[in-house]
Amino acid sequence: MSTTATNDKPTVLIVGAGLGGLMLGALLEKAGVPYMIFERATTVKLLGSAMSIGPTLLPIFQQLGIYDDIVATSKYMTHIDTYNEDLESLQRSDYRPIEEFTGYGHYIIARPKYYEIMLKQVPPHKVHFGKRVLDISEKDDKVTVHLVNNETVEGDIVVGADGAYSVIRERLYGQLKAKGELPEEDQEDLPFSCYCLVGQTKVLDPEEFPIVKEPISQFRAIIGREKPFSVSP
Repeated sequence: MSTTATNDKPTVLIVGAGLGGLMLGALLEKAGVPYMIFERATTVKLLGSAMSIGPTLLPIFQQLGIYDDIVATSKYMTHIDTYNEDLESLQRSDYRPIEEFTGYGHYIIARPKYYEIMLKQVPPHKVHFGKRVLDISEKDDKVTVHLVNNETVEGDIVVGADGAYSVIRERLYGQLKAKGELPEEDQEDLPFSCYCLVGQTKVLDPEEFPIVKEPISQFRAIIGREKPFSVSP
């Protein structure tokens, strides 16, 4: 099977249907630019913990028409409290001056809920699950994405939104390196020297944990000084 996308606007091929790929798809949908998203997973796995969103993203959500949905699904946050291993207060990062300056607050949102909202912004027929990318090739200002089962899709721009160890970046870097055009700094290993373990509790009972009743989200971080780890509950 071979598919060639034709349009007077450039066609964007997005590899990866995570939050980055969906955000780009939503923006292209709003702008009327043709695109397709390819995801190697066959189904959506709504995993992950919570994440902070604020003035850098909220204006974009407003333009996409999902600001109210995002805020309604989130919990308002004004600051982050940091403690040492003995639970002694180290500092408080107050976000309220930023809110006063930008007009947008900070919120904590569950990653699965955030993903659900973003997935709804992309028409289902433009997200292709179970489509693993094997390779990419370029010819005459066109780019071809080679998928499993000998499928190919042609477009004008390919975007690798498939994570830190991106297949697209690996293929592009390989092609550039073969031509002697890859900068030395891009040939180095990723500078990761830590691991991040993410877990979720079951839904907390407000009667047992009254803190969840508070209208403002409690974000607290514990910095490991004598031990090689930190905790952000």
